Amino acid sequence: MCTWVLNNRRSNDSGKGGSDVATPPSARTPQLASNSQNLKTSYEFLIPQQFVGKLIGRNGSFVKTIKEHCHAYVYVQKHSEVVISKNLCQVCIVEGTPLEIEKALKMIRERFPLRKYSEITLEQIELAPSVATVSLIPDHLYLKLVEGVNNDTVLSCMVAPDHLFMQQPTHPSYPALSMLTRSMDSCYSSTHSPLLPYPIPENTVCAAFSVDSWHRAIVLSTDDETKTSYVKFLDFGGYAYVENDSLRQIRHDFMLLPFQAAECFLSNIKSKSENGCWPEEAYSLVAASTRGRIIYTQIADYTPDGIPLVLCFIVLPDRGVVFLNRKLVDEGFADWIENEAVAEAEVEGPPVAVL
Repeated sequence: MCTWVLNNRRSNDSGKGGSDVATPPSARTPQLASNSQNLKTSYEFLIPQQFVGKLIGRNGSFVKTIKEHCHAYVYVQKHSEVVISKNLCQVCIVEGTPLEIEKALKMIRERFPLRKYSEITLEQIELAPSVATVSLIPDHLYLKLVEGVNNDTVLSCMVAPDHLFMQQPTHPSYPALSMLTRSMDSCYSSTHSPLLPYPIPENTVCAAFSVDSWHRAIVLSTDDETKTSYVKFLDFGGYAYVENDSLRQIRHDFMLLPFQAAECFLSNIKSKSENGCWPEEAYSLVAASTRGRIIYTQIADYTPDGIPLVLCFIVLPDRGVVFLNRKLVDEGFADWIENEAVAEAEVEGPPVAVL
């Protein structure tokens, strides 16, 4: 049984963005943009049950057409019924790359014009367990951002312009990351390294092969049909589908270094797009503003899942201090949602004297 919440704040685009300090398994940067566009993700929305048949089409004809034209998979999740305004609805899931999902949603909207089908909003929802879950990974293994200070960070992965993974290059444990990567590459290049047991349990920490290197990752879900697993990279951030044959049991000594990637969302902004997607220009703006630069990151709040909502400041030689959250709004990519905590932080900005 799943509950759902509306997700107006972020996109589920899955990609990687990089800095000059470290090289992640893949990146959402101009140099590696082609890799991120191939990463698979999913988009969920609610559809009234009486329209499920029209969405699927006779003998699955419409979803097959979407697959042929957009290369995206569309299906209705089993046992996902929820009641919205006395209407029984089900969860529809669209899987593919961000561009494939965008094209598929456009085809669905053409089939269900908003003027005629006002109850089909295509508004993105976020599925969450109906009961609280406890992480099986010790909390001390995560290198977290610190409240009340400017955290010196670099962008290691951009899932979306408002969904980032940060590394802390000034932390004492950071220099050991490159050594860990080399050690894992040496260890798992051997054909004798053990595979994960099958079936693969969720939340399993493992070694995952991606973009010519081995990295620490956690398994979020497994697809038995395609024999792939959806993983999150723990040191560089981002999400990807990885073949199960490219996952290995992780050695105990490879778990001693704290996980270096801190996941966060930009506070107080949301995409102007109706479906929560971001234009390519927004990705380029964030990549260009952060490439090779220290980002002064402040925690403003937390999501219900405990992920930090942050304010990001960057010092640019030609423009002084740039408030990244506000920059996305000023460039017309996002809407601003005001609150007192952010208003105070915006006035203070980063401590430029430390540069």
